[in-house]
Amino acid sequence: MTQSDSPIVGDHFTKAPVVFPSKNLGKKPVFSMVVVYQNPTTRIRANNFGDNLTRELGETWLWTRDIWDLTALEIPDVRRAATEAAAVADVVILALDGHVELPDSIKAWVEEWGGRLVDGGPILIALFSAADTRQKAMASTRAFLGTIAETCGLTFLHTMGESVVEHRPQAKPPSRH
Repeated sequence: MTQSDSPIVGDHFTKAPVVFPSKNLGKKPVFSMVVVYQNPTTRIRANNFGDNLTRELGETWLWTRDIWDLTALEIPDVRRAATEAAAVADVVILALDGHVELPDSIKAWVEEWGGRLVDGGPILIALFSAADTRQKAMASTRAFLGTIAETCGLTFLHTMGESVVEHRPQAKPPSRH
C-alpha cells in the first residue's frame, strides 16, 4: 500500500486530515496499539483518539490495545513488558500533559524500545491538549520525540492545537566554508 493509498485520519477529530502512513496496513490480520498516558485526562484523550483511529482505518481490521500508566513504567517488570509491546507495535500513542517535562526515566524507556524495533517500527503519535501548544515542556518533549523518530526512521505525528500533523525536522542552515 502506498502512502497515497493509506487511510486518512479524518477531520471528525482533527481539523486537518493527515495521511496515516503505515508499511504494514493490508499485510497483517491483527494490528497492535500501545498507549502510554500521563494522567486520567490524557488517558481519556488517548482512548478517544485510538477509537477514532481504528474506526477511520477500517473496522474490518482487528486491533489489540495495550494501555500503560506512565508512572507504572518505573516498575521493572511493567517497563519490560511495555518495552516489548512498543517494539513490535504498529502504533505507539503517548498521551502527555504538555505542562510537565517528560521524566528522564520515560525518555530512557522511549530510547530503549526505539532500539528494539521489529518490522520497521511503529508510527509514533504524541497527543497534547490544545491548551498545551505554547508550553515549553510540550515543545521540549516534541523535539525529543522528533529526534527519536528521525534516529529510528519512524513516522512521528503529534497534535498541534486541535489538529494532528506530521513532525518535520527543523531544516539546518547551510554551513559556510
